[in-house]
Amino acid sequence: MVKQVHRTVKGWARRWLPLLLAPPALVALLFNAWEFGSLWIEHDQAFEEAQVQVHALSREVSRTLTATLQPVEVHITDHLRPVATRFVAAQASQPQLQRVFQLTTQRLPQVAAVLVFDASGRLAAASVPAPHPAPDISGGFFFQRHRDHGRDGAIFVGDAGLTVGETGPGRWRLMISRRLQDLDGRFLGMLLVQLDTEYIFSQVAGMSPGPGVAVRIFDDAGRLLVNHPRDYSLAGKTFLDSRLFRRWGVEGRELAGRIPDPTDGTPEIGVFRAVDGYPVLVSVGLSEDLALVEWWRELAILLLSAVAFIAASSLAARRPLAKWVLHLNGKGEEEKGFADGDGI
Repeated sequence: MVKQVHRTVKGWARRWLPLLLAPPALVALLFNAWEFGSLWIEHDQAFEEAQVQVHALSREVSRTLTATLQPVEVHITDHLRPVATRFVAAQASQPQLQRVFQLTTQRLPQVAAVLVFDASGRLAAASVPAPHPAPDISGGFFFQRHRDHGRDGAIFVGDAGLTVGETGPGRWRLMISRRLQDLDGRFLGMLLVQLDTEYIFSQVAGMSPGPGVAVRIFDDAGRLLVNHPRDYSLAGKTFLDSRLFRRWGVEGRELAGRIPDPTDGTPEIGVFRAVDGYPVLVSVGLSEDLALVEWWRELAILLLSAVAFIAASSLAARRPLAKWVLHLNGKGEEEKGFADGDGI
């Protein structure tokens, strides 16, 4: 088998290598080698440009999230939480709570609803009309963490239809929850502030991320909170077992460059980073194939032109090289003579 392959390669080389060494074909090879080198430099430049784009966008998304969440956090600490605590402890009136709800709406356009739950998980008050019967979230994951494990706060995504009776495709909202407790630390209930995800989508869209760029926001448990372009199909799904999150767990620092898409594992040029001060992670990525689509097109054109140029040059050099090729094949003039193209 090895001898047969050797004979085949040797026969191919004796027949066709002289044609590739003809001056026109050799010039074509050298020219296309230069073009391939230039194209590879363009490949690196395209990759770096995509990297700069997603890195700048990730910083902008992080700043926007901070600017969105920070005023809400301050308002919760200064106004909502104290009044809600007094309300569930029966020390504040409903009108006082409603005035705080109204103040929240006026100051914070990103807030869609504020809800207060008592220690049993029943809805005690809301800034918007609530569904009937009132929802019971005592079995909810985050309510249990506040009640049983003493967790002070959390950020997660949830279906607004379960708490404020909304219907339609825009029910998913980003939610901030806070534990309500008395001075002795006894659990009194939970405060839930719902942020309008459409507001966040509009903020991201205003950054002009460009075609094909995906912006994803996760909580620290790997749950997908926001997926831009506007998509609710994966909202709330956990990706903690994805390759990207496993790598994040090992390295524990900002990831950049060629990294896997956190939702499906496909390669992309992206950035994965934490938002300072919040249990939120931001992923910004552009599919590697999409980022280099222009480069692939130029490579295909160059390959086709190289093949055509070398083939044409080889055919043009066929007649002057015929005698040499015949001689290499052991057919001298004295034996048989030759006609144009004989043996090629």
